[in-house]
Amino acid sequence: MVLWKITDKGPFKVNETKFKKEKLLEEHLEDWIAKDPSILGEPLLVFGRQVIIPDIKDRLDLLAVDPQGSITIIELKRGQLKDPVDIQGLRYASYISKWRFQDFENISRNYFGKVGDPEFNFNELFESFCSEAGVDDIPNINADQRIIIVGSSVREKLGSVALWLRDHNINIKLIEVLAYKEGENLFIEPSTIVPMPVSRFIAVGKPGAEGQPWTTDGKSWHLEKRCSPKTKETLLLLDQILQDEFELEGPRWNQKAYVAYPVNNYNWLCVYTKPRFLLLHFLVKAGVFKTEELAKRLGVEQFDAEESLSDKLGMPSSVFVKNRNPSSDKINLRAKEDFDVKSESFTEFLRDAFKAFPK
Repeated sequence: MVLWKITDKGPFKVNETKFKKEKLLEEHLEDWIAKDPSILGEPLLVFGRQVIIPDIKDRLDLLAVDPQGSITIIELKRGQLKDPVDIQGLRYASYISKWRFQDFENISRNYFGKVGDPEFNFNELFESFCSEAGVDDIPNINADQRIIIVGSSVREKLGSVALWLRDHNINIKLIEVLAYKEGENLFIEPSTIVPMPVSRFIAVGKPGAEGQPWTTDGKSWHLEKRCSPKTKETLLLLDQILQDEFELEGPRWNQKAYVAYPVNNYNWLCVYTKPRFLLLHFLVKAGVFKTEELAKRLGVEQFDAEESLSDKLGMPSSVFVKNRNPSSDKINLRAKEDFDVKSESFTEFLRDAFKAFPK
């Protein structure tokens, strides 16, 4: 890989350097990731560092949780990634799989300096993190475990092991971090090596994996199994508009109930697929939109959260703006057969909602 700096005089190559040459240690990687876990390319809540595994009297580098509730073990290596770091990660995951919620709360108390603070609530912290990531149905913590291994280069042997583990439903991720230097300025470039990035234009899936069809061919699952012909048509039109208008990391079809359109790995829009309507959830900054004004703008009814389910299903297209936390709101737009996703008013709303994304 080559890093280029664009100047008035044209592009200039930034020289690659080595972590060892710059006297950078694993502790430096720990510091950077702990301060901003999005370095690893996804939303993570780090809540433990140099965590002791009592069963083996060993320490893991960083402990985190993702928006799906999976406990994530992050192991860092300054030099080449090589075995037995993979075995080490698996060993940690096997022990952590047996931990209880109280174990994680105790670790987080220590990490955030809240030992003895009766007002500290790890569950509240986790729920707030999930909300910021666009997840409203809060999952259980530690229903599954993941491994992320970070280093300066990946050996073929470790990559082969990681791919085999993923084929056997072990969630492992390998990230290479390259370093560049210009004068006194240091730059790093993290790249996910396993799993390899997948083009959004290619339908992917492993034949024969029938247990969760939305993970193998999510597009067919939503369009053919969850949608009616009418909502399928609406969803395809909406997807085309989104692709034409915005630079999005999606669509991601691999969720059972919804199609996600992330921005910086946080879900800006989730489209819940149903046979009678599409339910669009937009994540926006708090206070930007009001229910009454938005309903008039889009030509739809106001959505009353207190109405019974039968009343809601019988309503025409409707909208409701709900506050989630001090920094963000969620717009619930119920698009039924009467809703025109091709209208200029809806396109203008999409542009404003995209600008109002809080990340």
